[in-house]
Amino acid sequence: MSQDNEHPSSPSSRVVDRKKPKIFYGWYIVLAAAAINVYGAGVWFYGFPIFYKVLIDEFGWARATGALVVSLSRVEGGLEAPIVGWFVDKFGPRAMAVIGAIIFGIGYLLMSLVSDFSVGPIQISALVVFILLYAGIMSIGYNTGFSHASMAAVNGWFIKKRSRAFAIFSLGAGASGITVFVLGLAMQNFGWRSAAIMAGVGIFIFVVPMSLLLRHKPEEYGYLPDGEDPNRVVDSNDIQLEDVNNANSISTDTTNYDYSVKEALATYAFWMLLLGSAARSLTMTSVVVHEVAYLTDIGIPISQASAALGGMVFASLIGRFGFGILGDYIDKRYLLIATYMLQAVGIFVLDSVQNMNQVWTFVVIYGIAYGGAIPLYFAIVGDYFGRTNYATIRGFQQFFTIPAVVFGPIYAGLVFDVSGDYSFAFMSFIGTLIVGMVFVFLARNPLSKQANI
Repeated sequence: MSQDNEHPSSPSSRVVDRKKPKIFYGWYIVLAAAAINVYGAGVWFYGFPIFYKVLIDEFGWARATGALVVSLSRVEGGLEAPIVGWFVDKFGPRAMAVIGAIIFGIGYLLMSLVSDFSVGPIQISALVVFILLYAGIMSIGYNTGFSHASMAAVNGWFIKKRSRAFAIFSLGAGASGITVFVLGLAMQNFGWRSAAIMAGVGIFIFVVPMSLLLRHKPEEYGYLPDGEDPNRVVDSNDIQLEDVNNANSISTDTTNYDYSVKEALATYAFWMLLLGSAARSLTMTSVVVHEVAYLTDIGIPISQASAALGGMVFASLIGRFGFGILGDYIDKRYLLIATYMLQAVGIFVLDSVQNMNQVWTFVVIYGIAYGGAIPLYFAIVGDYFGRTNYATIRGFQQFFTIPAVVFGPIYAGLVFDVSGDYSFAFMSFIGTLIVGMVFVFLARNPLSKQANI
């Protein structure tokens, strides 16, 4: 299959003569990718708020300044995304996952050394050092090895069962709450510098070996997507499988055409999905970054606030699995809109919490909702644009959402610095999610007649 597949009507068939395995190898890839994200999401995305609170207290940074570090890491991730995506599509997810994990692990080890220091007459602040590490080295490593590579591997092995595959894959990030909990304990008992060293060592011990299990596409190993019988004829676009013996046609996905990057960027659906995703990412990133700080401000002990963050991640498991499974049977757009509605309700609850019982109500509602949106979005991109250029297309979407992801955490921090609370920011996020619902509704499959604009 060519890198830029321009002609869906020109199939080239081949017969694969391989015995169908009892357990499709694609499911091992899903489990490996999920395991990688149990660790990766725990020490990166969900674990950062714990470091964030400790670092702003130790170095006296303003909250908007601390949030700036997160935003800059998202800028770096967005800028590199199309390039890394291309490398993943070109060279396969395994090599890129290993390289990314090594870079990320080195970054965490170096983070333990963050402090003010001088190079000759030049004074370098701890904030600058931390930005260079977190928004530079660590961001490159994480986005390369944990994000693009693992998602491309999962998407490449499934078509009909894509949504449930992403549901299981995304359980890894949901289960990373246990990593957050362990990271919090390590920080409490040994300090944040020792916790950073432990996190870095764990990447080399656990993540690098798991990354070696990833593979690109089943056709490269004599298999077919979804574990279909390999003794079938498959066209180059995976649009139809035909039994060699009785010539009975089996439709796998009549709309699964592998778009080139240029074609994808020219579709209306690409931009509607992008805007809908930007609305979700803006609010989710902001809530995760500021949740622990907000809860401690209203009198919740940091141990309970950290537990709430971990609990929210665990609650997302229900949404990731439930909505992911439903996505193979119900229009994913409508399910995605439902998750946006629930996220808005959760933020409304968060704005009015006064005790831990109310906090747990937020944790359950918001956790299920934002968790459910993740596999649905990943699967929709694969459904709409195919497998060959998935990582690159996802990379371009991430690139174009930079302004939203950068703006959210900084905006929330500025609102707090000016007003002393987050209420106005939370209400703004609810409005953002409502607008996002409209964009998702308009993001119809580009191959459907109704989507022709």
